[in-house]
Amino acid sequence: MIKYIRKAVVSISCFLCFMLVLPAGVCGQSRPMSTSTSDVASLEGNVVDADTRQPIPGATILARTESGKVSGEQTVPADGAFHFTLDPKQTYVLVTKASGYQPAEERLAFTSSYTNRLYGKLIRLKRTDTPTPATQPATSRQENAPRPTPPAQTAGAATATNTATVATRPTPPPPLVAKTGETTQLRAIQFVQSKPDLLPEAQPALEQLLAFMQNNPTVEIELSGHTDNQGNFDKNMALSKERVDVVKKFLVKNGIKARRISTKGYGPTRPIASNNSEETRRLNRRVEMTVLKQ
Repeated sequence: MIKYIRKAVVSISCFLCFMLVLPAGVCGQSRPMSTSTSDVASLEGNVVDADTRQPIPGATILARTESGKVSGEQTVPADGAFHFTLDPKQTYVLVTKASGYQPAEERLAFTSSYTNRLYGKLIRLKRTDTPTPATQPATSRQENAPRPTPPAQTAGAATATNTATVATRPTPPPPLVAKTGETTQLRAIQFVQSKPDLLPEAQPALEQLLAFMQNNPTVEIELSGHTDNQGNFDKNMALSKERVDVVKKFLVKNGIKARRISTKGYGPTRPIASNNSEETRRLNRRVEMTVLKQ
């Protein structure tokens, strides 16, 4: 009898060991699959004259991936507006053309794969240097001179269009200007609270910084991240570095060489205001750019 009892105990022990090493899926429990929160994003903007900032109706704009796949092509209407639905994980090349203007190509990358909208994008085309035919100047003067006149003919429509444009496509920030050794606060580059994820509202300021780097191809900069003193010190130090690394990644993704950008995270160690109230702590949460070399 004792012999049979021992055999039963051994059998039960082996069965329990077998159950313990079974994969979770065999027992009917599977780990949830993570999915992207955003598969598509919209790109909205206007094609305008680089000098007059007036819309260029009839301009064509094409969006293609870096591999050459065309994701969309449009001919812009009278207000110069365009709208594309794109994959935020891809980097694109925007090719814009218009009669009488130099064609333009521009690389575009979304701030992250979670961005679902980029608006207020301005594509500025420069007129060609080729002289216009003898019959054209009179027409050009007529087009330039009556600019105050069209509002009298279609005042209601023009006012409505302009109002809508201001409401949905805010004026981009002015060009960034900085000298060697000068530190500039980039306050408009904002992040999700306690995370290194950029807010969609940061896009115009990022493009402003990108334009500065493109227009000054020899400039080298340092991006420094700063936080307030709330929370864990070490986490704040790490967070401030992660945030400026995200900004650098955006610039590099849009064609700026990585060697031109260094990043440092100072956490709460360099406050510019008191940390005693939320109003002043907000001033300490910032990204700064210092020009190291022109």
